[in-house]
Amino acid sequence: MRRLIVYGVFLIAPIFSALQLIQARNVFQLGHLIDNDITEVELILICHFLVCAISLWVMVELLLILWAARDTTAVVKKHQHRRLPVFLLGGLALLGHSQSISDNRVEISEEAGLPVELALTPAMAAMLLRDILQRRRDQVRRHAAPDVLREDEAVLLSKVQRLAADASFVNVVEELDHSLPIVKELTDAVERIEDRQFCESRNPLFIVRLYGYPEVRTGYGQRASFRKKRALELLVWLALNRDRPRRSAARTALWQIDVSDATFSTVVSDMRRGLSDLDSSMNRGDILPTTYSDELLLSDHITTDYELLRHSLARFREDCSQHHELAQQLAEIRDVPFSGTSYEWADLDGTTTRLIITAMQASQELAEYAKSVSDVDLMMVAVAAGLRVMPGSEDLLEIQQSFIAQLKN
Repeated sequence: MRRLIVYGVFLIAPIFSALQLIQARNVFQLGHLIDNDITEVELILICHFLVCAISLWVMVELLLILWAARDTTAVVKKHQHRRLPVFLLGGLALLGHSQSISDNRVEISEEAGLPVELALTPAMAAMLLRDILQRRRDQVRRHAAPDVLREDEAVLLSKVQRLAADASFVNVVEELDHSLPIVKELTDAVERIEDRQFCESRNPLFIVRLYGYPEVRTGYGQRASFRKKRALELLVWLALNRDRPRRSAARTALWQIDVSDATFSTVVSDMRRGLSDLDSSMNRGDILPTTYSDELLLSDHITTDYELLRHSLARFREDCSQHHELAQQLAEIRDVPFSGTSYEWADLDGTTTRLIITAMQASQELAEYAKSVSDVDLMMVAVAAGLRVMPGSEDLLEIQQSFIAQLKN
């Protein structure tokens, strides 16, 4: 029985420890071993390493004994003097195997200041972001509008972005590990289909135009001017995220570093100033009410061309006679969403995807209607708008070609 226990320790313990060390390569960074603090996770990793090292040592010892021994008695006698490595190996095996690496991702993620699920290396985080962007492109091709990320999911995505910023081109991960909790959670959130309804703004005075380079205009065409690009970006984010108008959420989405309160307040003030200069009759506090909490409420008098397009499309679907309003909104489209900017949050959280899909749906449905009533002008508006958003769209070009053939006949 004792012999079986000894053989079991020799065989099972090193194999299990080796597997744990292999698993740790995607979970743990070697740089953590040379810092000032030694955590429980690091101790367990060291135990697993010692188990493998002592197992190798004992195996070498036994091989040397077998090579040097002339008879069975010598082998047994020398083997009895090697009990210390066996007992040491057994103790380390029990200590190391009492908690596995997967059970201690909490400590790893807490060391890095990240949520529990975010036990990723920078290279794996960069791979995850590329996977998300590819999924967004696939959604555009499938016309599957993604749902808006919940706040906890948006925070998690921002953490991944910060982690990916530390990735080097030398440390490349060949394949994304979809078994990791953070990967599964974010990919599931990305694939979730849209299920959010917009509340129409009452008496909109300012329109944040998102199709093309973002800008803010009044109903009379006057354009707002901002001294800081971040002020315009913050306004765009607030207009698109009315369900979570909080300072903390905006800072998490727009900044990949910890921005100071003074910097954020300066951006907010510039945003208020730029909007109030458009309409002197409105108080700055009415446009963006001053609060002493985390809330950052945006006035109901501010809307986006995306919201206007969505509502026009909904009314057109209910009553085709409303096609003039939809055509007017499509004619306002200048370019692809956020053209000339680097709004990474918009690409990752699905905002850009939703804008493209909505514009393409509106263009195609209006083009089909124009074809049914043989309206050339309406067809030109619909096709031109769609091609500005998605140049070379085969679906739109096919509708246009069939319409031309219909006119010839």
